Amino acid sequence: MSLPLRTRPCNGEPSAQRDLTSHLLQLPVELVVAIASQVPRHSQILASQSCRALRNVLCDSLLPGDDRLPENLPRREQVEFLLHLSRGSPGEWVCEECMELHQAFMHDTPAKPMSEAYLPCFFPGFFGQGQDLNIHDIYGFKMNHRHVQLALKHARLAATESLDTTYLQRLLQPHHKRIRSRYTRKHLVDAKYSAFLKVVDGRFVVKTTFDFREGYDKVHRKYLGTVALCGHQIAQACDAQVAPGPSSSGSSDDSHPLWALKTAVSAAYQSPGEEVSGRCEFCGTDFAVKASPERVTMTAWKDFGPEGTSYDPYWRSHASRVFSTRTACRMAGSIRELYGEGTA
Repeated sequence: MSLPLRTRPCNGEPSAQRDLTSHLLQLPVELVVAIASQVPRHSQILASQSCRALRNVLCDSLLPGDDRLPENLPRREQVEFLLHLSRGSPGEWVCEECMELHQAFMHDTPAKPMSEAYLPCFFPGFFGQGQDLNIHDIYGFKMNHRHVQLALKHARLAATESLDTTYLQRLLQPHHKRIRSRYTRKHLVDAKYSAFLKVVDGRFVVKTTFDFREGYDKVHRKYLGTVALCGHQIAQACDAQVAPGPSSSGSSDDSHPLWALKTAVSAAYQSPGEEVSGRCEFCGTDFAVKASPERVTMTAWKDFGPEGTSYDPYWRSHASRVFSTRTACRMAGSIRELYGEGTA
């Protein structure tokens, strides 16, 4: 089932003449031009499509010739143009691969994403997606930028225009999956992956948990296998045999930001029952580890940013395995607090 579309001009032509009692149109032309000159060109083009009066003013001053055409914008501004063009349409999302608006379908969610074969273009959402966002697709959870874009849009429209929340609830539906490994198949431990999605203060936040419980045996570290909380923080069973220590340069590897999760897991096993928290310095992720012989939980809280394009720094920090720059500057624990869960 597809979502309803809203009609609006999208070909560079202004809509039918509207009420000219607008306060903006009562201003002197020079002042209108001065105001418009302070906004990006994609916003000027959108304004020029709103009515003939603004079209005449802006095209004569700021948008001469082909400058009024959206397709002549730089790629990044084209994306912004499409995003603002579709702000009021809950049934459309911006595809940054083919630079078009695609229709949304109610059965397309992170827990049950629509097959790419049925989407309008080849590899939709590939641009700006990044393989690190799909590190949990083996658990049946595959989140694309369109899901974030649509969830934030629906949440905003539901709050301001009483939009039906059926699709929003589907997009934010919790997801659970049993983790299959050679240890769980032998019932040595039981393991489950869960994802909980929220829109908080106009931002898309996800909590993921890895829950290991004793079966025929206690939860030894090797039974955890490989756990990736984000594209940067990855704990592996072999970490138990390779303890962090001094490197050849004389520095301690356990202080490196990439060792944050591994160090937290080691500390949690050394202090059973006590929570050890940390954060990834390369993306918007807070995490916590709690271990005992009977149960081990590893939790991550991720901030994927506000409604916008895939150029948003928080989204990009998750989409790219970049270690040289620390994209998301924030206080440790701030994302966990944003989600609504303080430190233990």
